[in-house]
Amino acid sequence: MENILLSVITINYNDAKGLKKTMDSVVNQTWKGFEYLVIDGGSADESPALMEAYKQNITYSVSEKDSGIYNAMNKGIKAAKGKYLLFLNSGDYLVNPTVFENVFSNFTSDADFICGHLYYEQSGKAVVKEHPEQMTFSYLVSKTVYHPSTFIKRTLFERYGLYNENNKIVSDWEFFFKALGLNGASYQKLQHTITHFDMNGISSVHGDKVNEEKLQVFKNYLPYVFNNENDRYIFDKFRETNKRFRLLREIDEHPFFRKITTFQLSATAMLMKLFEKRK
Repeated sequence: MENILLSVITINYNDAKGLKKTMDSVVNQTWKGFEYLVIDGGSADESPALMEAYKQNITYSVSEKDSGIYNAMNKGIKAAKGKYLLFLNSGDYLVNPTVFENVFSNFTSDADFICGHLYYEQSGKAVVKEHPEQMTFSYLVSKTVYHPSTFIKRTLFERYGLYNENNKIVSDWEFFFKALGLNGASYQKLQHTITHFDMNGISSVHGDKVNEEKLQVFKNYLPYVFNNENDRYIFDKFRETNKRFRLLREIDEHPFFRKITTFQLSATAMLMKLFEKRK
């Protein structure tokens, strides 16, 4: 297959059920101009047998021990030939058979990162996460680019290096921060939902570890900020302010929240007045 536009990379370890769900969503796509790579970490369950059963639909596969998820992803990057890469980990799956057709059938973009919506279910509720219309530094600092629904130009890994295998959880975010936030890589938002995200993944259940690794990334890339107490204070306030702005937007967009907030502020003001009178 020459001039491949897309490489889909699935990493897996002992999750045959999730792997089947992921592979079915890929091989059933109506648009076929992609290659499919499956990187297995030497699973002891039925995953290798499943890969063998799907071998006609898999361009490249390997089942061997690795040192973690980013080591597995890097193996996929090295073997990939496509212009763009999509990382669809075991358990994640494309939301319908026309996802690739909707994105690539009349494809003209040359953006470095092409980002679609991410779907997941939380506490029984459906959630769709969208990327911003324009990428900003503040967004990258306080939030993230949704890895499973983002098409990444492969040559970026040649320019900025592979995923950092020292991290366990945030190396995809680190790559986005480095390429988009610090080097101005180009970005395009898609108006399509791409992927159903498996909420059982490691980044969904280890919040403290995520924050710890992100802090280390900031220290690595912004050393002058963290060498100076005043700059560190300003940077921390900058991050907190972004969170407050998002909360204010939530309040402004929902009448119920506005009423509650207005009541709370009014009650606080009354209490303060009473306190002042007693003085």
